Formats: sequence, C-alpha cells, structure tokens
Amino acid sequence: MDVEIYNLFHAEGLILLNTNKIPMYIIKSSLFGMLFLSLNYLQGFSQIKPQKAYYTNSDYLDFRNNAIFNEVIDFENIDYARIDAVIFFLTNEIRVQNHLQSLEYAPQLENSAMMHAQDMVREDFFSHIDPNHKEKKTPNDRAALCQVSNPFLAENIIEGYGLQYKSYETVYLQGKGKFSKTPGGELLKPHTYLSFGEALISGWMNSKDHKKNILAREALQLGCGVAYYIDPEFNDMPSFKAVQNFQWYQLIVTTNQ
Repeated sequence: MDVEIYNLFHAEGLILLNTNKIPMYIIKSSLFGMLFLSLNYLQGFSQIKPQKAYYTNSDYLDFRNNAIFNEVIDFENIDYARIDAVIFFLTNEIRVQNHLQSLEYAPQLENSAMMHAQDMVREDFFSHIDPNHKEKKTPNDRAALCQVSNPFLAENIIEGYGLQYKSYETVYLQGKGKFSKTPGGELLKPHTYLSFGEALISGWMNSKDHKKNILAREALQLGCGVAYYIDPEFNDMPSFKAVQNFQWYQLIVTTNQ
C-alpha cells in the first residue's frame, strides 16, 4: 500500500512595472518550499553526471578559501556543478552553525535536483509537481529515476538572479540584459559562484518553511542542482531555477546495490 504525505508551503511572488519613460522594475522573487515523503519507489536512472571532484577537494570548513568559488560566473560558460557544490557547502555551514550534523553529499540527489531544475526551465513551470511527466511527478519519483530505491525526500526550490540584484530594488534598463541602479549608472555585475549561492541560501533561510527543511534534524544527505535561463519578462535578466533535494531518515540505498 502506497502512503504519501504532503506538506506544501507557498509564498507568491509579485512583479510591478511602472510607466515612466525610463523603464524601472521592482521585483519580488517567488519562493516555494515543500516537504514530500513517500513509502513507495520506482526504479530508473538519470543520464546527468555530477562533478564529484568539488566534494573531495573542499568541504564546508574551507570552501570559502578556494579561489574557484570566488570566480565570476560567465553566463556563456557556466559551471553548473560548481554552483551545486557551493549551495551544498553553504547549507552544511549553516547547519553546523546551528549545532546540527553536516549532510553527506549524494550524487543521486544532485542528479534528481538538476533534472528538475532543467525541466522547470525547459518546460516553463515552477512547482514541486512536474505537470508534464508522470514518471517525474514528485520529488520521490525523480529520486527513484536516479537510482534511489528508498526515497524520503524534502525539497526546496527557488528562482534567483545571475546579476547582483536584490528583490524590491529599483533598477534602470541599459539594454537587453543590462541594468543599473541609477539612470546611466554603472551596470550591475554578475555574481561570483559564492555570492550567487549565498543569495539563494539567504532567500531560503528568510522563508520559515524553507529554513525548516535546511535545518531539519531528520535530514541525512543532500544534492543540489540549478538551471540557467534568460527571463524575457524582466528585460532578459540572467536567471536560474535552483533545487535542493534532502534525503531524510535513512541513508540512500541505490537500486544497483
């Protein structure tokens, strides 16, 4: 008998546009948090390959001193695995600061997180529930496709900006994908890998229910994934959709074990 428990938390976003001669945007990010647990599983596989080297060469204690994480993101040549690793390390850093055990890296969860982030971008939706693929419908379904035979997943998702821009800030358009804080002023700069990860984590930690997932004592393992897109509704703002997948209660048993 299948048992599914839903606990969906949801804060709507808001976009305001004014009608002045100089275009101006005030943006509030959309944030969703969800806890999804299930006793059923589905065997499958993923063709997305995570980069394990980042997790062997750094950890939450020293990643800030690693120069590669302080490099500026090149939107023409994004190292997605590096962003995934930064989110992972920042999550563990916060957990340890809150007297919680650090989480084990799980490549299967990185695969499921990347899969969902890419699907949300490619198919233009933002939800924990995939509306287009029955086999990927829930976080547990997606984990099962990535060789997790015992998925007990909690999931956070968020939309973030690739430029150093904060929600609610007023910005002025300087051409497609270009913004400044003052008319004709200096252009907003791209994030570094580290500063982008910090912006995402800050968004989650400022939401009660996302924070609850990050600081859950039940969590044991974590994998993170992001996907890039240009937002045509916000003057081609470089943007990302990001996903955290947490395994609760018991360590992952893979389908090939």
